[in-house]
Amino acid sequence: MQHGRAKRVIVIGAGPIGLAAALGARDRGFDVIVLERDEVGASLRRWGPTRFFTPLRMNWSAGVPPAGPPPSRRRDAAAPAGEDAGAPDDLLTGPEFADRVLVPAAAKLDVRTHTRVVSVSRRGLTRTDYAGHPLRAERPFRVLTDADDVLEADVILDATGSTAVPLPYASRGEGRVDAIRTLGELHARREELRGKRVLLVGHGHSAANALAVLRDAGAEVTWAVRTANGRPCEEIANDPLPERQRVVAAANELASEVRVERRAMVESVARNNGHIDVGLTGNRRTEVDAVVALTGYRPASDYASELALEISPVTEGGARLYRAISKITDCLCVPSVAEEDFATGEPGYYFVGARAYGRSRTFLLQTGLLQLETILDSL
Repeated sequence: MQHGRAKRVIVIGAGPIGLAAALGARDRGFDVIVLERDEVGASLRRWGPTRFFTPLRMNWSAGVPPAGPPPSRRRDAAAPAGEDAGAPDDLLTGPEFADRVLVPAAAKLDVRTHTRVVSVSRRGLTRTDYAGHPLRAERPFRVLTDADDVLEADVILDATGSTAVPLPYASRGEGRVDAIRTLGELHARREELRGKRVLLVGHGHSAANALAVLRDAGAEVTWAVRTANGRPCEEIANDPLPERQRVVAAANELASEVRVERRAMVESVARNNGHIDVGLTGNRRTEVDAVVALTGYRPASDYASELALEISPVTEGGARLYRAISKITDCLCVPSVAEEDFATGEPGYYFVGARAYGRSRTFLLQTGLLQLETILDSL
């Protein structure tokens, strides 16, 4: 409580971590507003029918055990939100998780969808005013939305995720060739690709899923990967996540059935008589009808330009958290972090969930939920 009123918390983003953060803050007695630029669970909806590698119990039921309120209220944050969310070991698709878990959770909160945050600042201060000084923390945050609403908060929980901006897939010509950038779009357009020549760029888990979709669509695939490995997707010995193991193994088996360009980066793409000319490193060339580029994403932070945030130059997530997790190589390895690792240099502003990890590929929802508990307990 501050000055006889509840602490005001604004959560930016209505994905799994954003809504868990809002429920946890609400159950600790804070006034909470959630701002979402799209709809609830928008990033998960872009998965299409792709399933989680992790079961439901790891993605929500670990939850954020709130402190303070009676047990009857605690259940909101600690258990799946909808009656039909599914069994604990179910592997839901992204849209299923959004509809069964996130939408019922959002109904318990003040969630303002289709509301884009234009800027976050300190009342009356610029980025350079009293940076690092205790006086800065005495000014509330001011959040401007695209509806010209100005909201004030004592705490900002930034749950905007790490998929705001797709990473480039080509050195030249990318802006003139519309590539498929999400698994949801690929599933929606798979019939268009039947019998077509398709360039698949990337060798992560999204590309592994995409390869199976393209195989089922009967596409003629050229797979461009940066690795030199015969089996392009990284396999984990005795992987405790059977779905991840299945997807990766299936993609690596398919590598023997498609044209794989190894140690390859896309130098150029250009449209030519209805087709796409592709130049790869090593003076390699190919011609295709479509490009599926699953090369990853980066977070955005333009709305926070007037805040003195410590952002990692490597991951674009939290700088202090990056130093704590930099030696972690797999998402199932739970890092040992302390409260101070979540500090951003701007008192009361926290990156949470995937936004805190940025481009790091070791984020896991279960870990993010546990870390969120540490953050909420510190408020």
